[in-house]
Amino acid sequence: MNGMEKKPLNLILLGDPASGKATQAARLIKKYHLYDFDMGAELRKPVARKRFEYDRTAGKGHLTPTVYVRAILRRVIAAMPDQRGILFNGHPKMIGEAQLVARELARHKRIDPFFIYLQLPASEVARRAKKRKVYFHGKLVERSDDSAQALKNRQTYYRKQVSQVITFFGTRYPFKKISGMGSRAEVWKRIDSAVRAHVAHVKRASSK
Repeated sequence: MNGMEKKPLNLILLGDPASGKATQAARLIKKYHLYDFDMGAELRKPVARKRFEYDRTAGKGHLTPTVYVRAILRRVIAAMPDQRGILFNGHPKMIGEAQLVARELARHKRIDPFFIYLQLPASEVARRAKKRKVYFHGKLVERSDDSAQALKNRQTYYRKQVSQVITFFGTRYPFKKISGMGSRAEVWKRIDSAVRAHVAHVKRASSK
């Protein structure tokens, strides 16, 4: 355990739309006691809503201005206690932000984070998006970010941007693509197995 205390577990979790990132992130956070660095949640905090006018872009399939995202990335990484691991929950999604994350992680000696990407076939992404619902004023309705136009925006965005981030992180850090197909339990088993293997590798390397 001492090795992991010196080198806390840091994870970057990305994935295709509707791949179940939120569900799996919650389990990772609980099991490995990670800080949930969810950019959406950070932007919804009162101070961020006031400064960054988040409501102008939220729920419309548009991108939050990158200057705001970069400021939050720097602040959260810098403020995190040395022994607390971080889960980058669904971000960064743009190459410039990924490069910034890499620089800040190195600056704060959070080396070799484990990068996981949950992948789904395009047909499964579309099928799941149509089924996703949320409660709004007591009624079950379609998520605003799963509307036809929002989904189209997100798919275009992923094709153009996230492939660059995958290449960037995948050539610098331990990396595992994991299928998001199957039940939540089946996907979790794949993820947890990969994380445990990574933790064991880090422990072995730290003990040498």
